Amino acid sequence: MNTHGLPLLLAGALTLGALPARAADDIPYPALAARIVSALKVTSGERVLLRYDPQTLGALEPVVRRQLEAAGARVESLTYAPAADLAERLARTDVYIWLPAGETATTAASERALLASWLDAGKGRQIHFHWNGGTRDVDGLPVPHTAPYDAVYVDALNIDYAALAQRQDAAVALLRSGETRVTTPGGTDLRFRIGDRPFNKQDGDASAARMQSAKVRVDREIELPAGVLRVAPVEASVQGTLVIPKARFGTAIVTNARLTFADGKVTKATADEGLAALQTFLDSAPGSKSFREFCIGFNPKLNVPAGQTALPYYGYGDAVVRLSLGDNEEVGGTVRGGGVRWLFFPDTTVTVGSATLVEAGKLTTTQTATP
Repeated sequence: MNTHGLPLLLAGALTLGALPARAADDIPYPALAARIVSALKVTSGERVLLRYDPQTLGALEPVVRRQLEAAGARVESLTYAPAADLAERLARTDVYIWLPAGETATTAASERALLASWLDAGKGRQIHFHWNGGTRDVDGLPVPHTAPYDAVYVDALNIDYAALAQRQDAAVALLRSGETRVTTPGGTDLRFRIGDRPFNKQDGDASAARMQSAKVRVDREIELPAGVLRVAPVEASVQGTLVIPKARFGTAIVTNARLTFADGKVTKATADEGLAALQTFLDSAPGSKSFREFCIGFNPKLNVPAGQTALPYYGYGDAVVRLSLGDNEEVGGTVRGGGVRWLFFPDTTVTVGSATLVEAGKLTTTQTATP
């Protein structure tokens, strides 16, 4: 692993074994910071804007700042409080880092729009280190983040990144080779084609060199922990049924929802309970009735902790599939109009033609083998 000039002590801190559940004040901040700096491969004089929440892993900010400065970067730190001069700050920024934030440390829509424009202009890159915000129910919505997930996330930073990239590349080649079919025991049966749509490969590389090959906005937004492969299938190719066993929509619990897709659009929606709430969502935005994105996780260490049920870090663990609705501009699709909703499926079978990528929630042998 390239530590890009970090002190040997910090480089060594990246080698982490299995860790017990730990309190926030016991998290190995130097190791977390070292992973961020290593991923960025900053060069001398690069300008970094660091956003942080003092109430949520706030002790990470000074450690990241010191390590970045030791690597030659020029660092500004800001809390998540509204920044009236954000546009001016971004104009002189090369790297923007999202450190963990609590529920009250939100980023306004206006600031998110500025950040999107900044990325779309090809002027910078981001590290997304959301941590607590990534702990999700299978219905896509956040659940309370607890100490067992800290241990999982720390361990999931310490993986073989070259092997991860190789497995993702093999999956890309397979998914491009023919029609993809996704099925679940609950009744989901969807088919689609990828065509020449760009894949977003989250393999932990946030270097400036990697940005030279960026094709879509999320190629400039590097997630840590790493692991997901994202793509917007050709919308008109999406056919079949998406079954959601149980999900929260507004204040209602929707059970056994069935969405029928024809040419990428929801043409029929049914549910055992909560149909009105489901329909309200589908009618809430122009993009809500469109198929958005297919994602699959490859991080071998992002596993659900014993005794827990939530998925770690946005479902980036091995073989977790995310099927979503709504606007897919950020991943190179044609759907516009908001209405984004993620849905996670840890029990899929994914085939491409006669080849199997995932079987009953497990990556096939070819995908799990270490080179």
